[in-house]
Amino acid sequence: MKKLIIAVIAALMPFMTTAQSFEKYENMKDVDAMIVTSKMFKMLAKVDLSDTDPEAKQYIKLIENLDQIRVFTSKDTKVRNQMANDVKSYLQGGSLEQLMRVTEDGKNIKFYSRPGKNDNYVSELFMFMEGNKDGEPISIILSITGQIDLSQLSRLTSDLKVPGAEELKNIENKS
Repeated sequence: MKKLIIAVIAALMPFMTTAQSFEKYENMKDVDAMIVTSKMFKMLAKVDLSDTDPEAKQYIKLIENLDQIRVFTSKDTKVRNQMANDVKSYLQGGSLEQLMRVTEDGKNIKFYSRPGKNDNYVSELFMFMEGNKDGEPISIILSITGQIDLSQLSRLTSDLKVPGAEELKNIENKS
């Protein structure tokens, strides 16, 4: 029994350390971080929007089903290298599928997803961008979790001014 417990813990360790590896960026000096939690989404869902507007209803439905949005951005070379290594480790866990790659304007952007309740939904949308923005090197990690309706996602990220929001429109068009 002891061996079984140790084997299970050893098997789960990569998943636990990977999730923690992104959390470390929250308090780093050379990282801009934005974390939006499910409590914030619930508060946004209570905002008095027109009940007769179907677009507003879809928007509320989208944000009610989100758990968290995490965005980490850095221009520091050392941090950017660390981010690239952590993303590589996270992706080696094998539970994310690549959706698309975009290379343009000095940016290399990769999108991944974890399957959701059906083909129109994902339980996690993950993006990693490396490249240049406004002439400076930059890396961005974006993770959105919950029951995510891909047809509504780009609107939310645009409203929240999330980096990579423009590229998300391409995913919406492919779903």
